Amino acid sequence: MKLLVFAGSTRAQSFNRQLARAAAALATTSGAQVSHIELADFDIPLYNADQEKQATPPDVIRLKQLMYENPAWLICSPEYNGSYTALLKNTIDWCSSPVKSNPEWTDGFKPFRGKVVGMLSASPGAMGGLRSQGHLAPLLLNLHCWVAPQAFALGRAGEAFAADGTLLAEAHRQSVQAVIDQVLWAAARFTG
Repeated sequence: MKLLVFAGSTRAQSFNRQLARAAAALATTSGAQVSHIELADFDIPLYNADQEKQATPPDVIRLKQLMYENPAWLICSPEYNGSYTALLKNTIDWCSSPVKSNPEWTDGFKPFRGKVVGMLSASPGAMGGLRSQGHLAPLLLNLHCWVAPQAFALGRAGEAFAADGTLLAEAHRQSVQAVIDQVLWAAARFTG
């Protein structure tokens, strides 16, 4: 199963980027064909409909294609002010916008429709970014994604990772693995 993994952060020491790396490694061990991407590697400006009229940035098309090609996703969502990040929203806004000049991408739902999405989050606080997931789920459902009921919020993330980036606690590894397993299971049934 092809699985896309990314975090809604570009911060160098982001706990969610660390969690995405750890989840990608666990998913690879589970047999998934993982595409772990960093949103910082995509040149995507702030969404502007006037700019979009002139031309959709090439990296938006590249990301749309990656989203479309992977039936299963894991999104690690930081929590800013009780919600997901502006980076994550901006990325989703660009990727869901129809490209009128490109017949392949005139349907804004195409990159999202039927994707099975697992939500993870990490935070130094006790709730682990859980509130970001509560805001992200309706957004994904609106885009015709299937949101896995199993999710995980890693609290006290500053103490959760070993020097090599792996999760220290077996309970945390099992919680992330449970999300991976459900996402891969559901995606296999939707695409099978």
